[in-house]
Amino acid sequence: MSTSNAIVLYLVIWWVSLFLFLPLNIKSQKNVKKGNDPGAPEKPEIRKKFLTTTIFSIFVWIVIFVIMKY
Repeated sequence: MSTSNAIVLYLVIWWVSLFLFLPLNIKSQKNVKKGNDPGAPEKPEIRKKFLTTTIFSIFVWIVIFVIMKY
């Protein structure tokens, strides 16, 4: 597997994983102010979800890389 293919594979896995982790631990706002969407999360915890996505993607990428190697 070439380097560019490996990078593209990782990025595809990362984006798919991000959409897997985004809806987890969502709590809607209790006090909705005028102009805010009532479905918007109170604390989206984006950094935590990006970190979880990155770690999960690395693990999945390594597994796929090992399978394709042999």
